Amino acid sequence: MNITMKKLIILIVVLPVFVIITSCNDRKKDAEGSVAEQVDIPPSIRQESDSLVLIKLTEKEQSELNIKTLKIESSRSPYPVTVPGVVFNDPDHTSVISAPINGQVSSIKKREGEWVSQGEELFRIQSLEFGSMVSEYLIAHAEEKYQTNRLNRIRQLVKETISSESDLEQAIADHDRALVSSRATYSRLRAVGVSDREIESFTESDKINPVLKIYSPITGIIERNFVEPGQSINALENLSRILDNRVVLIRGYLNPDDARLVMAGDNVTISRREDQSFIMENTISSVNPGLDESSMSVVVNVYAQTKDGWPKPGENVRLTILTSAQREIILIPYEALSYDGNDAVVFIKRGDGIFEKRIISVADIGEGSVFVSEGLLPGEEVAVSQVFSLKAISRFDIITEE
Repeated sequence: MNITMKKLIILIVVLPVFVIITSCNDRKKDAEGSVAEQVDIPPSIRQESDSLVLIKLTEKEQSELNIKTLKIESSRSPYPVTVPGVVFNDPDHTSVISAPINGQVSSIKKREGEWVSQGEELFRIQSLEFGSMVSEYLIAHAEEKYQTNRLNRIRQLVKETISSESDLEQAIADHDRALVSSRATYSRLRAVGVSDREIESFTESDKINPVLKIYSPITGIIERNFVEPGQSINALENLSRILDNRVVLIRGYLNPDDARLVMAGDNVTISRREDQSFIMENTISSVNPGLDESSMSVVVNVYAQTKDGWPKPGENVRLTILTSAQREIILIPYEALSYDGNDAVVFIKRGDGIFEKRIISVADIGEGSVFVSEGLLPGEEVAVSQVFSLKAISRFDIITEE
């Protein structure tokens, strides 16, 4: 009985220990199996660090892809800066027509959207004020003519010693006063837009027509008329606005850090933001010295002649400025560039069948070329073919590892 109790006690003590040891061995085997399973999946990509991604190709993949590479070289060349731009009406090719005197609109010769040439009639304004101006000019003109003839007669009489020198001096003073009065009334007519030909016609007519004709000061399109026929108007009230969109002002908005590199005279390429087929070459006309408060940018001005009606005022465009500043530039073919989300990436050859997936900073994209500002070093080799395949392999292997 004592022997049986001893065996029972030993069994009770040893059994739990056996169970614990067995459980630990099972967990160890599971862990080893899990490790073995991970080792058995040969990933092509290795995360050497948080930012370094390597793609390792098998001999078969190297043979099938036959990836071509290009050695990276740097050069000192004008630094390109790409900025957004907005098209505005050129102030020198925009005109607001205002009423020079009080009156009533008797006729409108051109409507909104119509093309007008410089000097073409736009409005007729019936005005008593204008009639008085014409009358004053005719009186002054007649007085000037009379005093001129009188002065010539007295000079002749003085020469013949019939009139005295005092008479001549008085005639000269009267003539000067008449001349000043005539010039003043003439200037008033010119100030309200009356041409020399019209002023001359006033002296040839026996009637005074109190109708002032308003002419276009520039060639362009009637953008808007502010009045209607029969409407009474006051002096300096707006009548119309004319736009000549054959020349436009384009304002580009520069980052202050890039603005120090840009100068008047730098070449600039103007293009549509969504369509690169519309391209225009020009130069920077001026650079505003201050900071634009609304956009916190430095504004550059480009005056450009439109081509086939483009660009139009109000349109958003893209400006690529080739700055005068010389910088160390790395240029790679467009075929080498790919995107991973919002990141620009390239694949750098690190060894036989080994490529590094690297994020770069792109300064600008030209015709078939990419200007790289950060992320590449001269002497490195970048893949210029099968870039899509390398990108697909890197994504597949990342999913496999996960």
